Amino acid sequence: MTRAALFGLALLGAVAACRMAEDKSQHLDPATIVLSEAQNVRTDAVGNVASPATFVLFDVDNRNDTEALVTVGGEWRDAAGASPGRLRKETLRIPPRGRRTFALLDDELKARPTAARADVRIFNATVPLNGSPMRVVDGHVYEDQGRAVVAAYIVNDAPRGGRAIVFAGFHDAAGKPMMRPFELFEIGGSTKRPARFVGPPGSKTAYIFLGDIVY
Repeated sequence: MTRAALFGLALLGAVAACRMAEDKSQHLDPATIVLSEAQNVRTDAVGNVASPATFVLFDVDNRNDTEALVTVGGEWRDAAGASPGRLRKETLRIPPRGRRTFALLDDELKARPTAARADVRIFNATVPLNGSPMRVVDGHVYEDQGRAVVAAYIVNDAPRGGRAIVFAGFHDAAGKPMMRPFELFEIGGSTKRPARFVGPPGSKTAYIFLGDIVY
């Protein structure tokens, strides 16, 4: 599978996999899930689509003392407040009192040159029925030639091997998201492997987190 194809897979999220469990999940108060106002609207190559598509990077905070499984989506807004298109939904786990960087793709995988910002809303927020079988440990960040570098280990607690989308979220000095690169990791059972990402020029902070996990 090419890196371009993986990019599309990573941004689509795990919405379908979560739908069957929603009715049994404990729903969280939407007021405890906070959407950041700092957004980064970008147009770049996405998946195996021939033309670049527009997407938006932003952070979501979980103010609960429990892990949250959060689905967000929305639509674009131009300078006049009109909507030139919609956004695809994405679902991520957010740790207690933690934060995750979301990347929402244009629903039609098009470039939206008039999109000035994203009007994002929470579609669902629940307590996951099960804990994640993989985790990130020993994370640390350092600066190298004007950019942030982040490294950590990805631990697979399950006895069998699996695959995970491993993300890194990079932010500038003001806390605005700059980039969310990823890699598809294959990890053997009851083992761990290192992960390392290099951010763009001007990045100051970074962290590593997990997306979809498949066994």
